[in-house]
This record gives sequence, C-alpha cells and structure tokens, in this order.
Amino acid sequence: MSKPIPLDRAAYKAQQNNSLLAVILEQVSSDCSRELIDLVSIAYDFNAEICESLEEATK
Repeated sequence: MSKPIPLDRAAYKAQQNNSLLAVILEQVSSDCSRELIDLVSIAYDFNAEICESLEEATK
C-alpha cells in the first residue's frame, strides 16, 4: 500500500475524479443499460460527497 497523501492533494484528485465520472456518465447515458447508468451515477454522487468533505477539511 502506498503512503497516505496530504488532504489538499486528495481534494485535487477527487475533483479530477469528479470530472472523469461526469464525462463517463455523459457517454454511458446514451449507449448503456439503465443499470450501468445508475451505478456510474452512484459513484459520481459518492465522489462528490468525498470532494466536498475534503474541500471543507482543507479550508
């Protein structure tokens, strides 16, 4: 396992992940099953919560 990263870097990476998930969600919304869309939406929502928490923690 790698060493823990600082909270500010974690917040940045969570923001990057949010952008990636948004693009994936946009792509799957027209080409994939409803179940896959729901799973990607859940991942997007979880990451958004993590992103908000990290942003608050680094203020």
